[in-house]
Amino acid sequence: MDSALASSVAGCSVMTTDGVELGTVENITVNVKTGDLEHLRLDPDGQQTRGFKRNDEGQLLIPADRIEAKQDYLLIAPPRSE
Repeated sequence: MDSALASSVAGCSVMTTDGVELGTVENITVNVKTGDLEHLRLDPDGQQTRGFKRNDEGQLLIPADRIEAKQDYLLIAPPRSE
């Protein structure tokens, strides 16, 4: 995905490219040295995690490199198979 301001993704609904709704962007984490976006922190819609980790507050942590596009939803690629 091309660069975007953090404010443009805050509050966006997030869906995987295979159609699973995950939740809403509540916050982001940024590398303070480089300024690079590291993770989206989502308020999950339900228990569906699709293999993504959760933080201590129960938010889903979506690695920034999974972001594919921003349309009606912020589209992310499903987690890689381990």
